[in-house]
Amino acid sequence: MVRFEEFKSQVEGLELFSKGWRGFIFRGLWKSRKVALKVAKDKDREYAIRKECEILEFLKGVEGFPQLLLCGEDFFIYEFIEGTPVERAKLSREDRLKVYINLLDLIKKLDELGINKDELSRLDKNTLIGEDLKVYMLDFERGQRGAKKRHNLSQFLQLLLREGYLDLEKARALGRVYTRGDDGVYHEVRSILEGALSASY
Repeated sequence: MVRFEEFKSQVEGLELFSKGWRGFIFRGLWKSRKVALKVAKDKDREYAIRKECEILEFLKGVEGFPQLLLCGEDFFIYEFIEGTPVERAKLSREDRLKVYINLLDLIKKLDELGINKDELSRLDKNTLIGEDLKVYMLDFERGQRGAKKRHNLSQFLQLLLREGYLDLEKARALGRVYTRGDDGVYHEVRSILEGALSASY
């Protein structure tokens, strides 16, 4: 597999876009496509980059996730996503609820595919908002494929609890239903969010 230092000359207009704990994000043009490149910060973090690449390979063709183009030894390339990190997006209460409903759909997809994302109790830079409030989930460095115990929705319930959309008793009850593997829980959470959305108009 090729390394980033050997590969980067193939990318036009390469520029550093952002820095993370495990890697750097660059952007540029590759084969006439606008792309992002995630590069391991150092040798110790190359394993996390390769693991993320494997997960994204599994998510190819699934909307709402980075679309992988190439895996290298210490980097990978995906189609650049035009969007604003949810932490910087100026969202009304109504739009935030719509984003959470869209996010719930992605969480259900991840659970169906047996992928735990981690980091869903806080969204920060890991979730982008595109046009028409379309949601994109990024950063699967801490993700896990084929996990025996799913926990995506449990983490999301913590976020909804913190933001006041659920009380503690309801969050715990939904968490227990989720742990039992009852898929009706997604419908129940959606109903709660849609009810809050209707009430906000």
